[in-house]
Amino acid sequence: MIKKILLFVEYLLGRIFILSLFNLNSKKIYNEHYLLETLKSKKSVIICCWHGRLLFPIFYFKNRGYLALASLHGDGEIISRVGESIGWKMIRGSSTRGGKEAFKKMVKALQGESMVVGITPDGPKGPERKVKTGAVKVATRTDTVILPVSGQASRRWEIKNWDTFVVPKPFGKTCLFLGEPIYVDSNSSIKEVNSKLENSLTTVMKKADELTRR
Repeated sequence: MIKKILLFVEYLLGRIFILSLFNLNSKKIYNEHYLLETLKSKKSVIICCWHGRLLFPIFYFKNRGYLALASLHGDGEIISRVGESIGWKMIRGSSTRGGKEAFKKMVKALQGESMVVGITPDGPKGPERKVKTGAVKVATRTDTVILPVSGQASRRWEIKNWDTFVVPKPFGKTCLFLGEPIYVDSNSSIKEVNSKLENSLTTVMKKADELTRR
C-alpha cells in the first residue's frame, strides 16, 4: 500500500512538474508535416528519440492517444504513469525485461492503420546514443515508417546518469524537431537501417540544439 501511495505521489508531482515546465516556455514544433502526411497515407509510424531527450516528444505529442514503450524498471514506472496522465498509452518492456511480450504488442499495434508508437532506441540503460535493433526489427516486420525526432530547451537541467537527461528550466524556449522519415520493408538490412537511424537521430538532435541556442 505504501509503495502504491508513493508511486501515486511521484506520478502526480511528475505530471504537474512536466506540464508546468513546458508551459512556462515558448514552444515550437518543426516538420510536423512528416508525421501528419505519413499518417494520412494510412501508414503506421515509429517515433524514435534518444532517451535523454524523451520528455520533448512526450509533451509535444500529448493527448493524441499514441503508444509508447516504457521499461519495467523504476524510472520506467514513473514515465509510464506521467505519460498516461497526459494522453499516452503505454506498452511495458525493454531489451532487458519483458522484451518478447513488448515486441509482440508493438507488432500487433503497428499492423493496424495510422498507429504511432514511441521508442527510445538507446534505452533503458544504454549505451547512450547507440541504436539497439528492437525498433528497426519491429519496423521491418510491419512495414512501418521510422521517424527520428529530438527536442531541446534553451534553459535546461542536464541530469547525468548513464546518459544526459534533459529537463527544461522555466522561461526559455523549447522545440521539437522531426527528421525525414526512414522507409523500410521486410527486405531491408537491419544493420543498414540501424546505422541510418543512428545518424538521423544525431542530426535531428544537433538541429534541435541549434534552434534553441541563444
